[in-house]
Amino acid sequence: MTSCILRRSLLASAVLLAVLPGLSQARCNNLSNPKAGDINIVGNSFPALQHISKEMETCTQGGVKVQFKMTPQIEQEALQAFGSSGKSAFDAAVVSMGTFSQLQSRGQLQSMTDLVNKYRSKYRIEDNMLVRVNGEVMAIAFMQNAQNLFYRKDLFDKHGIKVPASYPEMLAAARTLKEKEPSIEFPIAQTFAKGWDSATEFTNIFAGFGGRFFKSGSAQPDFNSDAGVKALEMMKSMTAYMTPNYLASGSDDVMNQYQQGKAAMGVLWASRASRMDDPAASKIVGKMEFTAAPAAVAGGKSATHLWWDGVVMPKNLGGDRDTVFQILMEALDEETTVKGNDLTIWVRSSYKPTRFGSGVSASAKAGAPLWPTEPYFSLAHGEIGKIIPDVLTGAMAPKAALDAAAAAYTKAATEKGFIK
Repeated sequence: MTSCILRRSLLASAVLLAVLPGLSQARCNNLSNPKAGDINIVGNSFPALQHISKEMETCTQGGVKVQFKMTPQIEQEALQAFGSSGKSAFDAAVVSMGTFSQLQSRGQLQSMTDLVNKYRSKYRIEDNMLVRVNGEVMAIAFMQNAQNLFYRKDLFDKHGIKVPASYPEMLAAARTLKEKEPSIEFPIAQTFAKGWDSATEFTNIFAGFGGRFFKSGSAQPDFNSDAGVKALEMMKSMTAYMTPNYLASGSDDVMNQYQQGKAAMGVLWASRASRMDDPAASKIVGKMEFTAAPAAVAGGKSATHLWWDGVVMPKNLGGDRDTVFQILMEALDEETTVKGNDLTIWVRSSYKPTRFGSGVSASAKAGAPLWPTEPYFSLAHGEIGKIIPDVLTGAMAPKAALDAAAAAYTKAATEKGFIK
């Protein structure tokens, strides 16, 4: 790691290794009766997970070969592998709570309760890491996340711009930067990529307007409402201050726009925050600050959602579940947290909070809710992601697009048995 901050973290780790018993042990040297064979794990790609994947892969020894596949298509890959009629292509996956809800609702996950009880002491597994469903441990969370506001404090100070607490204030700040700051190509960078990213932005802003995805007590759609129209109109108004390629702006692209000094603010995942101060990739070291995601309306709740990421094991696991579990826990132990302290907001109590996680705390304090967990939510989310590009480009009116998405969702939810 090239960041000065991360180097300081590693120096601090050396001290902590002396006081946390067991941390000085070599990785994976004390697995209990490991079974030889290939262990394949799948997950997304972001700094904290890159760190964890390396820890997992160091367990390749003694006949055990660990491979970690990083893919932006984690949801599709996990659903396909865990739902196959044969053995899963992956023995475990690192998933967000959104993907977890889908896998769990389909009955594709296996309980890890017995393994947690067996290895709780060895790996110091903490209660707040355990995701339970009906009393059974179905996932083990290792980090918290949220989309929060990134902003260039130096430029805001230079032009006397107030840190935006709402989207209208964000648009006002963008106008000022566009008029007065020649160094900024596009004032706003945000994850408006077609599909999952833009649907997630809609979900955040829609909730900020007080919208509900479903009619109370049912799976019937309720997102084609005034709140839905307002959310799409807000998103469209933002595009005037974004790159013309906003429909291809995923997390990597938005992060790069910030790092290269092309954009001055926007809502992005907190798990990307530490990369702003990586001198090997960033031209704005020390200039970006983080706070709560803006509210959709003045005085409203932060228009974002709180997430966790964790590990799960498929019901159709092909490898040895005991060995797989130990490798997961080796990579999620206290040592991993200490060495990667600045990379994310870890769940473990050994995590030492940094400024990179300040936006998550601020968003939580500003009322950000948990990500929706209804088993049919992903169907609605997917249909909305299909229509947003047409709205943002002016090809469809917001209400007509939402009605079309609601109709498509209703058909899919009925076929799945969610709507009778």
